[in-house]
Amino acid sequence: MNEQQSKEVLERFQAGTDSPQENQQVRYWLHHLHEDQPSDLSETFLRDTHDEMWSFILLQTQPTTTVKTTRLPLRIVLAAASVVAILGICIYFFTKEPSDNRFANNILPGTDKATLILSNGDKISLNEAKNGVLALQSTMKVIKSEGGEIIYTSRPDPAPYTNGARNQESETKNVNTMITPRGGQYKLSLPDGTKVWLNAASTLTYPVSFAGRKERRIELKGEAYFEVVKDKMHPFLVQSKTQVVKVLGTHFNISSYPDDASTQTTLVEGSVLVNMVALKPGQQAVNSGSLIKVRSVDPDGVIAWKNGEFSFRNEPLERIMKQLSRWYDVDVVYQNQQAGSQLFGGTISKYKDISKVLRMLELTGDVKFKMEGRKVFVQ
Repeated sequence: MNEQQSKEVLERFQAGTDSPQENQQVRYWLHHLHEDQPSDLSETFLRDTHDEMWSFILLQTQPTTTVKTTRLPLRIVLAAASVVAILGICIYFFTKEPSDNRFANNILPGTDKATLILSNGDKISLNEAKNGVLALQSTMKVIKSEGGEIIYTSRPDPAPYTNGARNQESETKNVNTMITPRGGQYKLSLPDGTKVWLNAASTLTYPVSFAGRKERRIELKGEAYFEVVKDKMHPFLVQSKTQVVKVLGTHFNISSYPDDASTQTTLVEGSVLVNMVALKPGQQAVNSGSLIKVRSVDPDGVIAWKNGEFSFRNEPLERIMKQLSRWYDVDVVYQNQQAGSQLFGGTISKYKDISKVLRMLELTGDVKFKMEGRKVFVQ
């Protein structure tokens, strides 16, 4: 198949008018773009061909005085030429904008935005607030750093501050709440120095100060990643839905959205107790409310959202679309309910426009998408 014929096949694949044979051919090509994509090529052949091809290429890029004339077998030359040509065409087709109008009203990714509700009820839009001191609370001051992070530091001097800081000497409840909307995320450091990354459509409630408390207890609705400061005398507790996670100092992720059937707690480092069930690094507790199941997972895939990526590894489409719905602030409509149970995989930056993420999903499974306004139709 020459370059022009390959382009025509890819055009039909994008438009959804390809034949079953052409569809299989495109997925065969995609094996070279996504190593998890199944194909009829044996791993031995791929590995040997890869090694021979790159050995040849590296030899040709050495200084002239060190180049050794090497002639590759014809099958390797043809394989190299074919793979390079097809990969070039695939990369072109799958990174350019779609030729159809299904994604005409493309939607941009979410950003760092949240609302901070102080203990007296005042609300601060963090994405609009200027850097500096935002509020004075008891012995603490609330600061927005140069990087946009919210930080709580001790306030030894009660002298007034500038930048519109709000003095709250008469506060009674002594708790603050951070809320991220759909299409938003935010990072903060709690009064004890614990770092929290709050995902989209989430709420975190916590004390203004942990001083004088036997435990550091906070409440989460939604998803967050925690790097907890060690303090053996004051355990760190996270209340979410039907569970309490208890730690002394560790790194872990909790996903506990109201519309999810279960709460998932994933341990990255250290140790935690989920309703008294112990986890080891690389384990995830799936809490349905009546039962907790522990399974082994890849923590890097679970916390990919915190590092700026979507990483789907044999996940049901329904769960994937919930993540996209929260991050891109869109509604999902299924024209075939069975589509939600299909398993998909792939990794892509979550700062790509939604059309690129949807097109990646189309390449890894039997599904098509169409957008109208802020609705994504699953076909």
